[in-house]
Amino acid sequence: MLRPRSHAAFWLAALSFLPLFVWWLGWFPAFLSPDSLDQLTQADTGEFTNGHPAFHTILIWAITRVWDSPGAVSLVQIVALAGVLGLVARRLVELGTSLWAAVGAAWLVGLAPAVGPTALSIWKDVAFTIAFLWVFAELLALVRQGSAFWAHPPAAIRLGAALALLWLTRHNGFLTVLAVVVVLVIVFRNDLAPLAPAAAALVAAVVLVMGPLYWVFSVERERPAPGEVLLPLVASSYVHEPGSFSPADIALLESIAPLEVWQERYDCDSGDRLLFDPEMNIAAIRSDPNPLLRLGLRTVARDPDTSLGFLWCRASYLFVPAQPAEAFLQRPPFAIPENDLGLTRDPISEAAYDFTREVYRVANDPAWLWLLWRPAVVIWAALATYAALARPGTRHVLLPGSLLGAHLINVAATSLNHEFRLAFPLYVAGIMSLPLLWFAADPARLAAGAVVVDGGTLPNGNVGSVRPGQGAPQGGE
Repeated sequence: MLRPRSHAAFWLAALSFLPLFVWWLGWFPAFLSPDSLDQLTQADTGEFTNGHPAFHTILIWAITRVWDSPGAVSLVQIVALAGVLGLVARRLVELGTSLWAAVGAAWLVGLAPAVGPTALSIWKDVAFTIAFLWVFAELLALVRQGSAFWAHPPAAIRLGAALALLWLTRHNGFLTVLAVVVVLVIVFRNDLAPLAPAAAALVAAVVLVMGPLYWVFSVERERPAPGEVLLPLVASSYVHEPGSFSPADIALLESIAPLEVWQERYDCDSGDRLLFDPEMNIAAIRSDPNPLLRLGLRTVARDPDTSLGFLWCRASYLFVPAQPAEAFLQRPPFAIPENDLGLTRDPISEAAYDFTREVYRVANDPAWLWLLWRPAVVIWAALATYAALARPGTRHVLLPGSLLGAHLINVAATSLNHEFRLAFPLYVAGIMSLPLLWFAADPARLAAGAVVVDGGTLPNGNVGSVRPGQGAPQGGE
């Protein structure tokens, strides 16, 4: 029967925790970068800022009250990741996929050499990925139940809470959330009232966190200005077509940094070289971001070819498997940077460290980067999966794919560097999308897990055609 199979899928997929736990034993307490140390210091001192999402830093603070070690945070991360992998596998089986395809995808995630080190890194991107998979799982449930999903308020509230977590764990997460909300409004446009519990849960969670919770923790509200993401784009135009800049534009550039900095520190592959130059006056941008925003918009309008070339260079790691010799793909750091917190690598198991270190060494070999680290192969496989589903009978299964599509555009447009962690949610959810090919090969298999409407499956894949209470989940084996 379906229920025992779905329960088995959850527990078998959640056992993907085991290879992640081997990494944890070997690389205790965690993979740490300067960003990680900044957030751990905030949690240690109780002085919270919103440069990194303060909600995530507060979560780190809460976990380390129970066990004052970064190892506690990394352990919670891999437990939560395995849990949501189990939830996604369960939803896939409930929808009608093969049990072993769903469980196998979860284990492929757990065993991937890029996943273990990243899941152990104390980065907001890991929490964001966990939230991303939770939203993905709820969208799979929505595909299965159609409009009947909204008739069950706890299900709608779960989706709203998952979207709120997605919003709160990355500053650009709200863009992906808004895109998903727009898709849901379009799909269910004939009856929007049942969506109210999800919308209320989303808004309430975001408002309560950014209002009362941040007030309780005295969070310094300063955050990166939207215009900061435009700095490399403006620099690209200035480097390649300086004649298009007016004297007023030049004066604005000089008020932020010397012109030599704009020219010499520009690198389309890495925005950090420009953003973190000591002579770059980021404070000026944050105090008044509008002039730079306007210049960025003018730059795109008058210099579209250079702007598009820059955007392609910045997003190419998402779509091109080959690793360019001149570009660096940022990955979790091997060593823990020097710090004032007394943190050093302290393996719990030397055997686990020796084994995973060899895996790490092989995975970082330049010959294997295209397959084991760069996300393009997985992203293209996921896109091919959803393309195969874009036909009558399976078209409604594209709904979870809208989440990947929205975030792919978000990452491509806002990435400042070639960083695997920025693509981490796409990488993991992309692998978990592959079992959906089960339906592309034979759409009739979807009948085992689809909503039944008057004795038939959803007409033309139109999820919105089912009214609350009209259909009920069916299926079995």
